[in-house]
Amino acid sequence: MTSKKNKTITIDENELGILSLIEEGLLGNCDHLMDENESKEILKTGKLKKENFPYPFIFTPKNAEKILANIKEKDKIELICNEKIVGHIEFKNKFKNDKNFSSIFSSRTCSLENNGKICISGKIKIYDSAIKTIKQQFQLVKEKLNAQKITALVVNLDPLHRAHERMLRWTIDKADLVVIFLVESFDENGFEFDLKEKYLQKLIQNYLPPDKIFIFPLKNIDLFHSHLNPALESIVAKNLGCTKLVVGQNHTGLGMFYDENQPKSILDEFSKDYDIEVIILPEFVFCNICHMIVSTRSCPHGFHHHLHYNSQSLKNLLRLGIIPPALFMRKEISSMILSSIFPKRFKNFQKIYNDLFATDGILEDKEDEEFYKKLLEAYQMSYIV
Repeated sequence: MTSKKNKTITIDENELGILSLIEEGLLGNCDHLMDENESKEILKTGKLKKENFPYPFIFTPKNAEKILANIKEKDKIELICNEKIVGHIEFKNKFKNDKNFSSIFSSRTCSLENNGKICISGKIKIYDSAIKTIKQQFQLVKEKLNAQKITALVVNLDPLHRAHERMLRWTIDKADLVVIFLVESFDENGFEFDLKEKYLQKLIQNYLPPDKIFIFPLKNIDLFHSHLNPALESIVAKNLGCTKLVVGQNHTGLGMFYDENQPKSILDEFSKDYDIEVIILPEFVFCNICHMIVSTRSCPHGFHHHLHYNSQSLKNLLRLGIIPPALFMRKEISSMILSSIFPKRFKNFQKIYNDLFATDGILEDKEDEEFYKKLLEAYQMSYIV
């Protein structure tokens, strides 16, 4: 359904997602688009009403100057996304777009030159909000478990490897409920969000306690995917109701340093102000002397004995069609990814499978995913004369 009214603006899925997060209070107690005074206060102090805001909620609709020219207070501006009415903004006021303003909608860019010339403030209303539905589902799970210690992780799992699993297990051991905020991939060659969600669910169902894990998908929202602002991740975790946030020491925007031989980060003061505990985990590696996954803090052996779980390199292998050793990734995950990237890859696939692997005397059609699993199992075997 589309609107016949003139007071409409078109938004993309990313803007819709951010508007939904604001409306649901997941980015702070401010649940509306800010006016000029509120925005200037945040840019000056980093806070509004004593609450931390890394970015002001400034919205500059693109190509909407004609609509905004004759608008009045309390007029409703309908929001159109993918040719459907998805919500509206109850207009409060407008002000000139100052390119010195950094906005929640342009947090990953250095310039606002591609945005509109006019900013608008007002109350947000999103119809059939996916974020609202997920938040309600989380509250039901929280109440069912009577969860008090709730720990969050913000991850892109591009791809999901053994170090991620180690971090998840460590987090689960110390929490009543773990929330995994799954975010979009930052790189252009990143994996599709639906695929990432699928293999995360597979890992949870097969190898982790599913009743203690809640996936909060942030699909089509680019706000978190570059991992440049861990404070923003702390804010969304805190406003959902989490008591802790776990991040790795290699987090892009963490800014780790040492003070009097103690590790510090930019989140130390923030966590005190915002009342959320931030735990920074060391890097996990595989030590070929310890023969297990260890942290770089606990392993006494040198760097030259460590195999690193480098997401970019593992992703490059998979994009080239090379299946990583099970030491780096579970065979179920890498098989799922390869079968998605290279569908129907093999000619005479069924014959290759039947010629190589045992079939218990029963000929069954196999999927590519099953073939990759069997191949990895064969790689792990050793022949003894």
